[in-house]
Amino acid sequence: MRSNMYPKVTFVIPTYNASRLLPRCLKSIAVQDYPRDRVEVLVVDGGSSDKTVDIAKAFGARVVPNPKRLAEYGVQSGVLEADGDLVVVFAADNELHSREWLKKVSVPFIENPGIAAVWGRLISGTDDSPVNKYFELIQNDPFSNFFNKNLEYYLAHSKMVGGQDANYYVFRVAVDKPLIWGANGLTYRKNSVRQFWDRHTYLGDNDAFQSMIESGDNIVAYMPSLLIYHHHVRSIQNWVTKWKRNFSKHFLEKRKDRNLNWVFTEHFKLKLVMWLIYSLIPVLAFADSVKNAIRDRNRNWMYHSIACFTQTLIYIYICLFTLKGRQMISEQLFYFGVKGGSK
Repeated sequence: MRSNMYPKVTFVIPTYNASRLLPRCLKSIAVQDYPRDRVEVLVVDGGSSDKTVDIAKAFGARVVPNPKRLAEYGVQSGVLEADGDLVVVFAADNELHSREWLKKVSVPFIENPGIAAVWGRLISGTDDSPVNKYFELIQNDPFSNFFNKNLEYYLAHSKMVGGQDANYYVFRVAVDKPLIWGANGLTYRKNSVRQFWDRHTYLGDNDAFQSMIESGDNIVAYMPSLLIYHHHVRSIQNWVTKWKRNFSKHFLEKRKDRNLNWVFTEHFKLKLVMWLIYSLIPVLAFADSVKNAIRDRNRNWMYHSIACFTQTLIYIYICLFTLKGRQMISEQLFYFGVKGGSK
């Protein structure tokens, strides 16, 4: 295939003091078996005080300033600056699994002009922590994994297409059956999503995907062999820090500006009650831990009950003992409808 027949791809990587992780991330892009003139890397930096910017420039990335610092603002700036036909929402703790990653992700877009986004699987590296290997098993945080298993539904009701090592599923996502897709290698056709980042002052990763689906641009592909190393958490304590930051800074503070229809679905109240029972009565989640560990022959499942219990306690504490948490409870006490939080 001639170079100009490959879609141009832009990686958008928000950073802040990411010098420890960034070299491995950028190297995995630099070694891709893909035409160099069809790859653009934007490192959107929130004012790093370490060597992040120097590392980015050494790898030939274009550095874009992000004075608002939060990663979501960085993605917004990067998408609006992107020259690519496709945009990969990436992170400094991500790493492409193989040199063929870009060729593989381009296949569904080339073969199906109607596809708006392509997603794969997150995996752990050999040097990642056991907790990160548990994260690989559930592909998300425990709360989100419990609330949204819609990908399983879509895969069960669609057929795999493609050939060789680029097999993938194609399906339409329903507004009332959302997916929690947003970052860590999610690849968009830029024309499908640019308008949403251009329109909002703040847009979370999952909000952008949900807004795209609601606009009717809802044909997507899932490629199981499209792998991303996600060097996400080093320990439970490290994960707790992320949960506190994400719930306080990204959810509570920004919820009125966000499209949270992917959270507040029709049966949210019922699922919330079920989650509280499941996570706060340790024997229930522990039973799942043991069952899954035996089934998969994977002892990393034993983190499951600990993670469920801890995440719920963190969220309850923030809701009860912070002003923004109490305000959210007051606002949503009688209504967790589909419109909750959406603007």
